[in-house]
Amino acid sequence: MTEPIGTEQLRDRTEEHVICAARNDAAYALAMAQRPEVSRDELLTLIEKLAGAVREVAHVAEMRGERLSEPSYAPAARALETALREALSQR
Repeated sequence: MTEPIGTEQLRDRTEEHVICAARNDAAYALAMAQRPEVSRDELLTLIEKLAGAVREVAHVAEMRGERLSEPSYAPAARALETALREALSQR
């Protein structure tokens, strides 16, 4: 079954947006982590947001892996997401 024209470009742009947003979230979280006035609750909120970004990037990796027939992309991202979730559950 063929995809409609432009589907691949839309998928690529969406994936790039997800990756760019995750990079921005990571940069913001690092900057906030270095500010002493940022509360623990604010940092936990940032960690939760980062865990969501990791999940989204893992999904992008899985989708690309399916398209590229390289399923080895997702395990590292999934392991990072799991580690973040475990850290959050210990609060």
